[in-house]
Amino acid sequence: MQSYYTKTTFTNTSLVRKKKRQLRERIIFYIAGIVISIIAAFFLTRFCAFGITMHGDSMRPAIDDGQFCIASRLSYKIGSPKQNDIVVFRTGNESSSYYIKRVIGVPGDTVQIADGKILVNGEEIEKQGSEEILSGGLASSEITLGDNQYFVLGDNYNNSEDSRVSSIGNIKKENIIGKIKLRLW
Repeated sequence: MQSYYTKTTFTNTSLVRKKKRQLRERIIFYIAGIVISIIAAFFLTRFCAFGITMHGDSMRPAIDDGQFCIASRLSYKIGSPKQNDIVVFRTGNESSSYYIKRVIGVPGDTVQIADGKILVNGEEIEKQGSEEILSGGLASSEITLGDNQYFVLGDNYNNSEDSRVSSIGNIKKENIIGKIKLRLW
């Protein structure tokens, strides 16, 4: 015959084991959730989207200095940049800086900046803002874009390093990293 004391001790021991098992399961659940979140964040930023902060005034008034933006990496894996898209690109190798500019010309277009006007295929396009363009730079004479080449300008035309200067020039599609989708603070 089993005594009351032995039965109570056995029940308490099994409750303690059950609580320890539940605690262990809960800890494993939280650790698994954290690991999955880190892996998902890595894949999202590596393959889908990333955050970038604008440095400088070259895209004013559309994007201000210090403004944080979200860029989509997928946009141009599926399609190609179009006129007026705001893109993030590098000029060459992986160690070069990121630039944020607006696409003005796409492959096959002829671009020229003359008399303060932006001409694409001989037709004037609407400028961003009312600022007069003081220098056409390389685009003072017509530039015909080749395959996979894009002509980009900053919206702050007189304070922007863009396709008008030889250090940047026409941008190759493989150097375009993403499209600005969201402008935050």
